[in-house]
Amino acid sequence: MNILNNWKMLDFVTRDGEALVCIEGRVYGNNPRFPSSSHIRTSPVMGYSLDSNSMVVMTRRGSEYLLGKPDPSETFAQQRLIRRLTRLHPTAEPGFNALESQLTGFSERETEDTVRER
Repeated sequence: MNILNNWKMLDFVTRDGEALVCIEGRVYGNNPRFPSSSHIRTSPVMGYSLDSNSMVVMTRRGSEYLLGKPDPSETFAQQRLIRRLTRLHPTAEPGFNALESQLTGFSERETEDTVRER
């Protein structure tokens, strides 16, 4: 999978008024179309997935890019990108997956008792 480093989010609006988000950055990987460290702009981002601290974006053309370090001038780049994609594609954000949840214990009785005490 290709990795994008020094990336930033780009907002576009087409002539038809469609809002698009693309990613621009330096690509690293085994793609013969792009020599390593080439500066590229992706096709519009259609979705994403999160795995631990990694974010993978999927583009309209079917490519997937692992987002590495963002451009230093882009503060909170990943959070801003997630918010923007969620507004554009409400189904882009992954839903709750009980098997991958980090919740290690929960007691409904304890919660009910805590609510009654208040």
